[in-house]
Amino acid sequence: MARVVSPLRELAERECLELLASRVIGRVAVVVEGEARVFPVNYLLDGRAIVFRTDEGTKLDAAHAGAVGTFEVDDSDPLYHTGWSVMAKGRLEAVTDQHELRRMQGLPVRAWGRDGQHWVRMPIEAVSGRRIEREPAQR
Repeated sequence: MARVVSPLRELAERECLELLASRVIGRVAVVVEGEARVFPVNYLLDGRAIVFRTDEGTKLDAAHAGAVGTFEVDDSDPLYHTGWSVMAKGRLEAVTDQHELRRMQGLPVRAWGRDGQHWVRMPIEAVSGRRIEREPAQR
């Protein structure tokens, strides 16, 4: 009996972090009044935390409340049906420390379509990922 090779494989934590660091646009999800909301953000992996800028609103409110967020980034090739996806989880934090804000001002992060007067950080508590690879040619 021929062994079936799955094109889907789990990614190691190190590879997940490398992939997170390789992109600048991702999606952050938070639950608001029992409803999941997903927002695109420009971001940067800063050590073991995801940081992004935002204005007043849902994301900043969630950060002030210390809400758990889920962050997702991915890439795909529709021609070959390959790609990868990484998800990270952590508590959102509004960055308010003046020393930390000065340091973060030097980071190359712009807000998604706005000025982004506020900084949000999500220290990564858990990260996982998967990659879909091309199946080997049939013999």
